[in-house]
This record gives sequence, C-alpha cells and structure tokens, in this order.
Amino acid sequence: MSSLRGTDRQGDAVIEKIFVSFRVGDTEDAAVAIDQKLCRRFGAENVFRSSRAMHGGAVFPAVLEEKAAGCAVMLVVIGERWLVENHGGRRIDKPDDWVRREIELALEHDRQVIPVLTGDRQRLGQSDDLPTSIIGLLKRQYVRFHYRSAERDLKHIVDEVQHHVTERGVPVPGPTNPVLLTSLGATRRSADVRLGAAEISGRYFGDSIIFRPSLFASQVRGTISYNLGMRFRRLDVTAGILDDAAEPDQIGYFRIITDGAVRSQVTAEHGRPQQLNIDVTDVLSLQLEAHRPGTTAHPMMAGVMAAGGRSNKLPELAWGDPVVYP
Repeated sequence: MSSLRGTDRQGDAVIEKIFVSFRVGDTEDAAVAIDQKLCRRFGAENVFRSSRAMHGGAVFPAVLEEKAAGCAVMLVVIGERWLVENHGGRRIDKPDDWVRREIELALEHDRQVIPVLTGDRQRLGQSDDLPTSIIGLLKRQYVRFHYRSAERDLKHIVDEVQHHVTERGVPVPGPTNPVLLTSLGATRRSADVRLGAAEISGRYFGDSIIFRPSLFASQVRGTISYNLGMRFRRLDVTAGILDDAAEPDQIGYFRIITDGAVRSQVTAEHGRPQQLNIDVTDVLSLQLEAHRPGTTAHPMMAGVMAAGGRSNKLPELAWGDPVVYP
C-alpha cells in the first residue's frame, strides 16, 4: 500500500496524516471504531491512535508530540466524560494533560482539527470553559458518532477526513496487491456465465467474466456473485462488448451491486468499453450483472426467431480482468 506520508505546505517535515485523539475513561470504544474504519480506508500505517500505533519501547511524549504536530487531520473524540473532574480538578485544565497537549500542538501547527461528538454529547461552548490554548476548538465544525447511526456516521467521518487530506494536497493512497476477483470463487453464477480470456477494444484480458450464450439465453441477465467479507477496499474492472462479437452493434448494460444495493450502472458499446473503479470498503457481498436489451427470453421463441433468420439479440459481453484490492 502506498503511504500517505509526504511533505506538508509549511516545510519538509514528514507528517502522519490522520490522528485520532481520545480520552481514556471517556470514548475508547468510539475511538476504536473510528480508527478501524479509517484504517480500512486509508491503511493502518496512515492512521495514528496511541493504543494501537505505539509499540513497546516507544518514547511516549516524543512520539505523541511528533504525530500531533505533524498530522494533516486530527479527530478529537469527545464524550460525556471528556471534561470530568479527576482528583480534585478537571484533567483538561492541567498543562500536562495529554489530550490537551495533542490539541494544542495540532492547533499551533495549523492542522485541521475536527471534534467528533459521541452519543448525546452536546457541542462544546463557552460554558465548558476550555483552556485558552485550545479555545479554538469551539470554532471548529463538529461531526457526530452515535451508536444508533454508527455506519452512516462512520462513512461521513471518512468522507470528511478524505476531503481535508485531499484539500491539503496530500494524495490519498491507492490500493496495492491486487487480487483477481475470479480467484475468490463465485458463490453463485448464471448458467451462461463463464470464466476465461476475452478481448475488449483491442486489449487482452486473461481472467475475465464472460456472458455469451451460444444458442439461446438461459437467463436474460447474466450474474455472478462473490463474498468479499469486508476484506477489500476497491474493485477495478473493464466492462465491454467482446471484440469478436457476431453482432458488434449491440449495447451492453452492466451493474455492480454491493450488499443488495446498486453501486454503479454503465452502458458500453462495441469499441467503447467502460472502466469502473468502485469503493468496496466494508462490502460483504458483490454481484456483477450484465445484459443486452431485447434478448429473447423464452427458448421456444428463440428457436422460432432463429428459424426465421431473425436475431435473438444474444449478449456478447465481458467483465475484463476484475481485480479487488485489500
């Protein structure tokens, strides 16, 4: 996996791109869920959460200071006990409080800081009486993370982080180590769908998914399904009409369905394939579906059409070399 590390706008410092700040005794579970989601999207090496990313022997203050000062985005996870009294005083008021210090460093170095309010925690305000060094936190637009809407909230958090990382001119990592989708073993496929080599618009694809009935279509739509098991981040595939199609003027419709919902739908023509790059982060099941409009649906009718010299508009479609990336 390529790294999110790079040069920031203010100098040559190597920076850690995403920092998850949380308080022990307040929001550990929420921080873990957010961290796991970010790691699946950006890679674990590009996300810093102290409990996971710091190993035995690490110099605690120095590592935290480096990561907090050098992040592109800091998520400050805030729950009901974030300002709780501790041994006679609020932890946030103590200059050596590490949560406070992390935020101070990020603000001092003009990093993007996003408060994440968990559960029913209210927005920080003047009544919270924050130390002057982190009063800037009050002006930052917050996002929410609630157990009732956890999946939606996590997706929103990832989208916000990606926006800010990209805005700072830092390239979001592209996935590496591709895995051929066909190597995973289909959980289900139509009778007329087979695996093999295909040529699409002059390119050779050695591990393709081909929908090409020979005499009549057993099913109008050719489908194949795979269990991704939330193990991959992206799907890349070329969808198009086979170069050696007997009827090259046909149009093919291709759909990608993830966990029962249509994620993408495109139309391809002979010599004009479609390149698809689909985010499949957290997807359990993937289905590829292709069809040609007007295909004769009934075998008996297909025989009648063939006998009369008329086309059954049989599909000659292929998904060229579909690959998924961890």
